Amino acid sequence: MVHAPSIFESFGPFAIVPAIGVAMLATLLVAWRVGAAVGPDTLIPSPGVSLRNFVEVLFEGVCSLAQDVIGHHWKSYMPLLGTLGLFILIGNLMNLLPGLGAPTGFIETNLAWAIVSVLTAEISSIRVHGVGGWLKHLAPGPWWLAPLILPIELFSHLVRFFSLTIRLTANMFADHTLLSMFLGGFGTVVALLFPWVVLGLGLFVCFVQAFIFTFLTMLYIGMGIEESH
Repeated sequence: MVHAPSIFESFGPFAIVPAIGVAMLATLLVAWRVGAAVGPDTLIPSPGVSLRNFVEVLFEGVCSLAQDVIGHHWKSYMPLLGTLGLFILIGNLMNLLPGLGAPTGFIETNLAWAIVSVLTAEISSIRVHGVGGWLKHLAPGPWWLAPLILPIELFSHLVRFFSLTIRLTANMFADHTLLSMFLGGFGTVVALLFPWVVLGLGLFVCFVQAFIFTFLTMLYIGMGIEESH
C-alpha cells in the first residue's frame, strides 16, 4: 500500500514509529489536560466550548453505550475502550492535516488494535465462562451440531481481525489520499474550494470510524461474556 505524502516519509520503512509516537503523545496530552481540569471544585462543566467538555461528552456517550452493550461489568473495560477510542480518533484527525499523515493510515497499527480488541473479548469470555463454557458459547444448541457450528464460529471470530483492520485502514487511506489529490493534483481554484468539502466529509469519517471501532470492541466483549441460552 502506497501512502499519501507525509513528513514521516523521511524515516523510510520506520515511518510508522514516529506516527504512532506523535499520536500517543497527543493522546496523553489530551488525557492529562482533561484530567487536570477535573477536581472537587469542577463538578459543574465550564461555560462555553472547551476540550474538557468535548471529551466528557464523548466519554459519557461511550459509557452509556458500554453499559447497555456489555452489562454490569462495563466499568472494568472503560480504560481500554477510552484509550482505544481516543487514540484512534486523534490518529484519524491527524489525517486531516495535509502532509502530516497518521498511524491509522498504516495497516500495522490498525491490526495491532484489532488484535487487542478481539483477544480482549475472547479472554474475557474464557475468564467468565471457562474454556468449556467458551467452547459451548461458540457452539450453542445440540451437541451433535457442534462439529458443524464450531468451525463456522471460529472462522467468524478470526474474520474479526481482518474486518476491523481493513475497515479503518481503507477509510483513513482513502481520506488522506483524496485530500492530497485536491491540494496538489488540481488547479489553484479547485485546491482552494473543494478541499473544504473533503475536510468536512473527512472530519465526519474520522469520528464515525473511531466510534465504529470502539463500538465493535465493546460489542465483541458483550457477546463474549453474555450468558448463552
